[in-house]
Amino acid sequence: MTYWMHRFTHALAAWAAGLAAALVCSAGPAMAQTWPQKPIKIIVPYTPGGASDITARILADRMSVKFGQAVTVDNRAGASGTIGTDAVAKAAPDGYTLVFVASSHVVNKALFANLSYEPIKGFAPISQTANVQLVMVVPASLGVNSVAEFIALAKAKPGTLSYASSGSGSNPQFFAEMLKLAAGIDLTHVPYKGSTAAHADLLAGRTQVMFDALAAVAPHVKSGRLKMLAVAGPTRSALLPDVPTVAEAGLTGYGATSWGALLAPAGTPKAVIDRLHQETVAILNSPDVKERLGALGAEVVASTPQQLADLMQREETRYTKLVRDLRITPD
Repeated sequence: MTYWMHRFTHALAAWAAGLAAALVCSAGPAMAQTWPQKPIKIIVPYTPGGASDITARILADRMSVKFGQAVTVDNRAGASGTIGTDAVAKAAPDGYTLVFVASSHVVNKALFANLSYEPIKGFAPISQTANVQLVMVVPASLGVNSVAEFIALAKAKPGTLSYASSGSGSNPQFFAEMLKLAAGIDLTHVPYKGSTAAHADLLAGRTQVMFDALAAVAPHVKSGRLKMLAVAGPTRSALLPDVPTVAEAGLTGYGATSWGALLAPAGTPKAVIDRLHQETVAILNSPDVKERLGALGAEVVASTPQQLADLMQREETRYTKLVRDLRITPD
């Protein structure tokens, strides 16, 4: 090859590389302008009726109008939320398959040694939607009116009371286990396949306590069949100012909230993530949506993707330690 031919070949290669880079850089904005061109699916890896499901459906309804494309919710519950979440982790990173998760999402790596996806690295964060207050409820037939009375009953009848949860590794289990540890009481864990499935036995008094999202138990509290004893957060909720915290029963340091978040598969173009974030935040900050979520015990956050990424990292660290300290294992 002659010197000039060699120079020409290198120049052509450099030109081609530059063109490819330019096309890649322009693809994101171009995709954002044309996206979405087909229906979008939000997978909720939990049973219908809970705070995650309700919030996802609010977002789906509003996004359908904004995007001019159908946005549907697909409930795929089971295995502590891993079945539905795995489906999204394996989906094409094009913005057409999303997942709405609760804070238990970041627990699963600690629970399942052979988890098929990475809870943090496997997803692109869009926005933390809200902080969700879990409330401590008991059957009205149990005859206790406060956290202190429940603890006294549990100590008087060690090992005979049980708590319901929506599955091992779920927030309801963590919150109940933290109560056991803080109060020094013995409760038997009875896991169910989802929050709603746990309610029948709780209402009948076959289980004696549960921590659950206000959205899920509110109808039963309103009917008088369940009694709300406390909120599980570190401070009283502005949404439930007259309801004490668990910590107010003398359990200093007790307190945690659940949260909801919208995620996409890792590798989804930034321009699409930005568009999804923009619309999600606009929906969450609309006064009627804030009011509706507030009635369910959810306080809107509407974070940036980076704020959500930071939250997930902190929470994974915290919950991994709790799994070890509380010796929680999957079903």
